[in-house]
Amino acid sequence: MEVAIFLFIIPKTLEAPLARRLRGLGGKLGSLVPGLGYDLRELGEADAGKYVARALLNSVLWGILLTLLISFFLFTTGRLKPEILAQTFSNNAALSYAAAGILPAVGSGIFVTALLLAFLLYYPHILARKLAETVDKDLIFALKDLQLQIGSGVSLFNAMVNVSKAGYGNVSKQFDSVVKDISAGEAEDAALEKMAAHTESEFMKRTVWQMITALRGGASLEGALSSIISVLKRDQASRIRTFIHELNLWALVYMIVAVAVPGLGSTVLIVISAFGGIVVTEMTYVFALVACFIAEIVIIGFIKSRRPIVHL
Repeated sequence: MEVAIFLFIIPKTLEAPLARRLRGLGGKLGSLVPGLGYDLRELGEADAGKYVARALLNSVLWGILLTLLISFFLFTTGRLKPEILAQTFSNNAALSYAAAGILPAVGSGIFVTALLLAFLLYYPHILARKLAETVDKDLIFALKDLQLQIGSGVSLFNAMVNVSKAGYGNVSKQFDSVVKDISAGEAEDAALEKMAAHTESEFMKRTVWQMITALRGGASLEGALSSIISVLKRDQASRIRTFIHELNLWALVYMIVAVAVPGLGSTVLIVISAFGGIVVTEMTYVFALVACFIAEIVIIGFIKSRRPIVHL
């Protein structure tokens, strides 16, 4: 899966046997996330328990790495001294000192583990929705092709064969599965019904169900396709207008984070250090700039994820 590129860091040779042992626990955790198994099947991941186990293992590893990194930072800055840790079990004061020093590192590791696990469990839904958007992008052209062929007297089966070979992305792949089911002896309406049950695209579902209704009722397939094409065009135009309105707001937020916060924040820090008695060091400015930079990346990524995938 796509998410494994940048978050699944455990080598597969080590990950596979561990994931098999934790598959039962992964199945129980996966059952707490509605629709996770369905989304994973859409993305080609058949074993939801195995995926959740992999997500758990990699999240724990990221948490351990962060804990070690923060602990190393505390040691190098002198906030946690090795000689005091050596006396931890023989001195209650040293024990309290060590606990207070290590607690931020351990707490940060646990927090990152929980956060990454929650993200990895939700991310398949994001990918499934993106897959549905790519289907909607090519659906108009595929339906126009289908409508033109049916209007020219081509049978529905032959029209679906042509669409499956026409290069309409995921739409062609889904019609190809329908063609294979029909070629294996399944009825056209039953194969289309299976396709409607497995697709994430709402417009694909509506299109297929209208085709099924027309087949079973003897109505015109060409008229049903013309109706759904018109609705799909209006929806895509509405998505573009909605995104433009959202973009104005998020552009303002980005300008505040990228321009106003660093400038005004520096002034506020100087005033606080002068009158508030709080020491503001160079590291404070570095952390503030890094936080602003990370916030900018998050905002840009969010805006990109909100952009509709349409092609009118």
